Amino acid sequence: MTTTHHPGSVPIDLRKRSATATSQWLLERPEDSNSPIYHANQLEVLICGEEGFARILEDIRNARHSVEIICWGFDPAMELERRGHTWPRGTTWGDLLKDVAAGKYNNGKPVQVRVLCWYDYAPSALAKNVPGYGVLSAKEVKRFQDQERNSGKSYTADMKPEQRRKHFNAMWFFDASSGNNRALTFLVRSCSADDVVRSLAGEKDTPLSVAEEFSLKKFATAHQKTILVDYDHQAGEHAVGYVMGLNSVTDYWDTKKHFFHDPRRGQSWEGGGDELPGLKPFQDYACRICGEVLINVSKNFVDAWNRVAAGLQKITREHDLRSPPAGLKTRAGKSRHRAQVVRTQIEEGDKTIKRLYRQATSFASNYIYIENQYFQYTEWAKYLKRLRRDFIAGWQAAGKPPKELPDLHVFVIIPTPERWFMVPATHDTVKALGHGTSMPNQDKNAAEAELNYQEKRREWERYVEKKKKNGEAPDMTHEPKAASTSIGLGTNADIAKELDSLGIKTLVASLWTYDHAGVSKGEKYREIYIHSKLMIIDDAFFTLGSANLNLRSMAVDAEINIGCDDPGLSERLRREVFAMHSSNSPDCNGGDGSNAAMQKTFQAWVKLLSGNREKKNQQKPGIGFLVPFEDQRTSSIRGA
Repeated sequence: MTTTHHPGSVPIDLRKRSATATSQWLLERPEDSNSPIYHANQLEVLICGEEGFARILEDIRNARHSVEIICWGFDPAMELERRGHTWPRGTTWGDLLKDVAAGKYNNGKPVQVRVLCWYDYAPSALAKNVPGYGVLSAKEVKRFQDQERNSGKSYTADMKPEQRRKHFNAMWFFDASSGNNRALTFLVRSCSADDVVRSLAGEKDTPLSVAEEFSLKKFATAHQKTILVDYDHQAGEHAVGYVMGLNSVTDYWDTKKHFFHDPRRGQSWEGGGDELPGLKPFQDYACRICGEVLINVSKNFVDAWNRVAAGLQKITREHDLRSPPAGLKTRAGKSRHRAQVVRTQIEEGDKTIKRLYRQATSFASNYIYIENQYFQYTEWAKYLKRLRRDFIAGWQAAGKPPKELPDLHVFVIIPTPERWFMVPATHDTVKALGHGTSMPNQDKNAAEAELNYQEKRREWERYVEKKKKNGEAPDMTHEPKAASTSIGLGTNADIAKELDSLGIKTLVASLWTYDHAGVSKGEKYREIYIHSKLMIIDDAFFTLGSANLNLRSMAVDAEINIGCDDPGLSERLRREVFAMHSSNSPDCNGGDGSNAAMQKTFQAWVKLLSGNREKKNQQKPGIGFLVPFEDQRTSSIRGA
């Protein structure tokens, strides 16, 4: 039993001498009482921006009382729906929220719109997460207005799309921040370095480099993404919400087809462009929610809002987590999807996301599917292997034949680490799962560091032994310390042998799209940037939201995920995602999810990856998006 399990009694049928218990995927311990499990919910997983933002647009237009948004970044000029090739291609965030606040879709009755966004001057300047925020003064706005009056035409009439877009954003933020619209409020929040220090003090199992510690303390972010509509209206009978990974900046709109170049995604100057044409493909998810678990989405918003709001801006809303508003259950209809909202919120000491990952992983016996932007949490990989050892010990204690032990299939889908200082932690994590050679140059450096450390340990042990013989106390300040999580992982051969003995089969892949349309005169492959934060286990559980698999998301940044243990939803999601990535190739969607089916799918993926690697090297079209993960870079500096 892990520390996340809630002990309980299971009645035994004395006649049959048997008992029936269910796996405890969600958190049920007393200390998790602020994250209750709710049964009356209707959940829908939306894949990629086109699908997600279309539903968000529809739900916000239907708002009758309130719209409450938490985001990491906000680009008012981002279009939620897109037609055509030139900005604006459709309804923008900025126009949508202004129109909703003004009552355009509510018979003229204003709707209260609140947006809470992360903003920290220096980090935000680098991240460009709020383009146009704070760049205009009242004096400059008056000058624009005077010029329009005198000329008789719009100030932006003669501007190019790029200039019009920048002006649109600057004016939107000026209006939203200056109180010009009473029904629309935009506030920003940042993170406290003191809270970060307190939170990291509890992460003693993770050795940090100086650069990592500095980065975590100075560049902590509020990374949650939620939307809540009409929670406080008619007892929640019309409430709908979202917990998601999708950011409200233009890069995050893409289709599930992930074309090499799609003009609807936007031009390079509209977001984080690269050397290839237009904005890159993006993979992500959103969970649409109707039901009782929205009480936690509401509480998270209100608490965060009130930490930065002043005076009349504060929200007076009570939350009895044991008794959600009755209308929420009505809104869920007949659906009974069990769900739980979990967070990382260091101001409140909340690390339920970390505990949920541990809890769910402890029950994995067939497969684990992980699709994540940052796969840099080596502690999780080590924890998985420790749990598997416990599972095997229990199997043996029950007298079951070793040959009948089912394999655990681990599918990991990750992008190329976006910054060079993320290379070491990514390498350590994939190496722990048997794929260190996918980062060959970093793997060589890590092997050399391991040999150097082991030699220093041997010298230290000889020194200590000598001191003991002479009756002297050794100087403990000279004891060599492991500089990183890569120390002690073992050689690639050792890890391969360990995984084989544990019955753990692993693969690590990335997603790439091919230029079928022939728009590129050079490189024919383009990486699909994985912004996802998804884990599915055994067709019984999934979690998604804002949290990455790294220490930052587990212990520092403000994050929010939803967990669900509904088998039907989990299986449907697995089938859809597997089919999408493999282009519906034979035996690649996992079938009925049984161990035999997943074993066949795992082997089919390995074969598909091998074939696609060869096709990519030849610059010929492959099948689907799956390509083996590979990164030739190396770094001696570990950042976070």
